[in-house]
Amino acid sequence: MIDERKLVILTEGAKYDVSCSSSGSRRNNKYGQIGNACFSGICHSYTQDGRCISLLKILLSNDCAYDCKYCVNRRSNDVERATASPDEICELVMAFYRRNYIEGLFLSSAIKDSPDRTMEMLYLTAYKLRKVYRFNGYIHLKGIPG
Repeated sequence: MIDERKLVILTEGAKYDVSCSSSGSRRNNKYGQIGNACFSGICHSYTQDGRCISLLKILLSNDCAYDCKYCVNRRSNDVERATASPDEICELVMAFYRRNYIEGLFLSSAIKDSPDRTMEMLYLTAYKLRKVYRFNGYIHLKGIPG
């Protein structure tokens, strides 16, 4: 399973990837109450029929080979780096889905080594979710140009 520090790094990096209408709130648990709205990377999006759904919004990696000046994940930016394996992402999605935290996944990535290798890892994650983990929920997968 993905560790908490890696989860924070990869969800923080994903918040700049335009997609969702809102991000999760920051309410901590209170003694005697149920629920915690402090989960990193949970965002809300809306279906065509107006239903609000919760998505895990995460990067596969924020360790980019490129140095695009507009990008928070650029090589020269002084941020803590992390990369998750496809299985780490899959296990996280399944754990969150089973707990009813999310209904789907928004997965993107910085260009880890090359565009082709990054896209292979994104595809492998989606493939494993569908075929190995049998996840039938929503998956939004960002395509990597190049």
